[in-house]
Amino acid sequence: MSSNELKNILDDLDKGSFDSVASATLFALKDDCSFPDVYQITIALYGIVDSVHLQRVKRGIIAEPSQQALALRALASFMPFWLGRSVYAARMINTLTSRWPIIREWLLFLGTEYVFKESIDRSMRILAKLAIVDFLGICRHDMLGDSLPVVLSSPGIVSLLFSLWDLETKDRHFSSCVHDDIVLGPLPIIRTPAILDSWMCSFSETETWNWHEIMGPFNNDGAMIAVTALDHLEHDLAQHPIDYDLLIWDIHLLTSLSVNSTIRIPLLMQHSMQKTAGVITTMVSQRAHCNKQRHLVAKTISFACWYIRAYVEDTDGLPWITEVLEAGLLPSLLAIEPWVRHLKDNNDEDWEPLWLLLSNIFPKYAIFRSVLKVMGRSIKAVNAVKAVDRPKPGGPMHKHWSTLEALVMTRLDLLETDDVDEAHVESCQSSKCNKSGAAGTFKRCAGCLHVHYCSRECQIYDWKQGGHQTYCRGIQARRAKGIMSRISTRDLRFLDRIIASDLSYHNERISKTAAIHAPGPAVVEIDYTRIPFCIGVGSTEKFPVPDTCKCDKLMQQKWDTMVELARNSKTPGQKLLIRAFIPCGSAPKVKLQLIPVKRIIPGYDPSQDHDTAEASDTFDHLYSCAGISFTIVDHSYPVETLRLMNKDMDALAIEGKEDTTDPAQSA
Repeated sequence: MSSNELKNILDDLDKGSFDSVASATLFALKDDCSFPDVYQITIALYGIVDSVHLQRVKRGIIAEPSQQALALRALASFMPFWLGRSVYAARMINTLTSRWPIIREWLLFLGTEYVFKESIDRSMRILAKLAIVDFLGICRHDMLGDSLPVVLSSPGIVSLLFSLWDLETKDRHFSSCVHDDIVLGPLPIIRTPAILDSWMCSFSETETWNWHEIMGPFNNDGAMIAVTALDHLEHDLAQHPIDYDLLIWDIHLLTSLSVNSTIRIPLLMQHSMQKTAGVITTMVSQRAHCNKQRHLVAKTISFACWYIRAYVEDTDGLPWITEVLEAGLLPSLLAIEPWVRHLKDNNDEDWEPLWLLLSNIFPKYAIFRSVLKVMGRSIKAVNAVKAVDRPKPGGPMHKHWSTLEALVMTRLDLLETDDVDEAHVESCQSSKCNKSGAAGTFKRCAGCLHVHYCSRECQIYDWKQGGHQTYCRGIQARRAKGIMSRISTRDLRFLDRIIASDLSYHNERISKTAAIHAPGPAVVEIDYTRIPFCIGVGSTEKFPVPDTCKCDKLMQQKWDTMVELARNSKTPGQKLLIRAFIPCGSAPKVKLQLIPVKRIIPGYDPSQDHDTAEASDTFDHLYSCAGISFTIVDHSYPVETLRLMNKDMDALAIEGKEDTTDPAQSA
C-alpha cells in the first residue's frame, strides 16, 4: 500500500498539484520511511525546480511558482535528518550540489521577481521569501560540510540572504517572528539570523569574508548594516515570549560583523553597547529557578558579555565604557551569578569576559573622572540596597567584584578632594621652544585638539618642521571616522591628580632610587593599563622610550626633548621624567611629564612655589597613536584585519594628500 501511495504522490507532483507537495513531505517525515523512498521524493521535488519549470514561469505558462516554492520548503523540512546520517549524507549532498546551479537561479529569481516586487500579492511574496530562507537553511557547515563553499561562492546568494534579513526589519510581515495564515505551508523552518550567523562563522574559520556580497544590499554603507542588525536585536528582545535562540544569533552576528571596522564603528555610534547591556539587564531580571530555558538565558548573557568585552575598548574605549556603565551594566553584572552554573557545557571560557570586565577592564578606566563617577554611584547604590544579592565569599564572582569595589572606593577619595590649588601645566610643542606655563595660558591646535603652542610662530614651525602635520592629519582622519574621541579637560586634570597621588604614595621608594642617579634625572614609569597598576623607577638608560607605536616617531621626539630639558636644567634640584601609560582601548596614549622631585614629597604646596624659572624645566604632553591599531577581536583574524587595515590606511593617505588645510590657520 505504501508503494502505491508514494506512486500516486509522485504522479500528482508531476501534474503540478500543490497538495501533493504537502503529501510528499508528510510521507518523507514518517518514522518508517526508508531512504530509497525519501530519495525518490527528493528527486521528484528537485524535478519541479528545474530549468524547464523556470522557463515556463518566466513565460507565464505557469501563473505563479507556488508549487516550486513549496517544493523548496519541503526539501528543507526532511533533508536535514538524512544529511545528519553519515551513511546517506554523501549521496544527498552530491544530489544537491549537482543541481545547485539551477537551484541558485530559482532562489535569485524568487527574490528578484517576487519577494522584492511590491506589485506581487503579499502572500506569494512571503511564500517566496520562506522558500529561499528555508532552503538556504540546509546550506550550513553542519549540513554540507566541505561542500558549503560551493554555495557561499555563488554570485548573489550571500547578498540575497542579507537583503532578506534587511527586509525583515523594513516590513514586519516578512519577519520570521510573524506567521500569516494566508500563506501556504508550515511555519518558518529556520530563521534568517541563524543562517547568516552560521555563514559568518564559516567565513571566520577561513578568514575569507565576502564583504562585497555582505555589504552590497546596503550600498556598501556600514551604517545601514548597523541599523538593520540593531533593529533585529531590539525587535527580538521585545517579543513575548522571548525567543532566546534568536537573541543569541543576533548578538553573535553583531560580533561577527564587527570584524569590519566600517560596520563596527557605526554599530558603536548607534549605541550597540548600550543595547547589548540592555539585553543583559532583561535576562537577569528573570528568576533562574523559574525559567525552564535557563541554559539559553545563560548563553544569551554569556554572548552579550562577549560582545561588550570584545568591543568596549575599541577606538579610545572611554566613550563605550561610559555608555555601558550609564546603562546600568554594573548592577546587572552583579546579578549574573545565579545564572553562571546553567550553561550546559560549564566551560570557564564562557564567562571569561565577565571576569575581565569586573576585575580588569572597568578598574583600569577608573583613572578617568567621568568613568569613576558613574562606577561610584553604581557601587554605592548596590551597597545601599539590602535586598541585592551580593557575591558570596568563595563564589565565582566574589574576588572579581571585590577587586573592582576596592579600587573604585579608594579612587573616590581623590574625586572628593578640592583641586583649587593643583598645578596643571601646558607645554609648547614646538621643538625650538618647549616653553611651559600654567594651564590655559597657551593655545591649542584646532586640528588635533591635542597639543598646545605659546605663539603662532611656534605652531607654524611645528607644522612645517616638527612633524606635526602628519600627526595632526592622522588624528583628524581617525576622529572623522569615529575611531578616536577627545578626552575631556576634566578627565585630563583628574589624571594629573591620580599620577600625583601615586607618586606621593611611593615617594620614599622613588626618592631613594632617584638619589642613586643624582644629579641626573630619574625616570618613573607607571603602567595604568594593568591591574594592579605597575610602577618602575630607574635611570634613562634603564627606561628608554618604549616602542609603543610604529605609526610615527612623535613620542620618541618628545621623550628626547624631556631628557635634554632635565639634563640642561638651570634650576636646583633633581628632575623626574614621568611616563604613564593610559588605558585607551586600541588607541594607545602616553602621558609624558617633567617635574622637580620636590613635587612628590608629602606636604608640597604649589601655591608657595614662586620660582618662575622652574617653568622652563617642566614639560607636559599627552601622546596619542595617530595610526590604526588592533582591537582584541582583530588578533583572532590577523589576515583579514590586516587586509582591511591596509585598505583603511590607503584611504587615510589619500585623504591626507587631498586635505591641504593648515590647522595653524585656526589655532
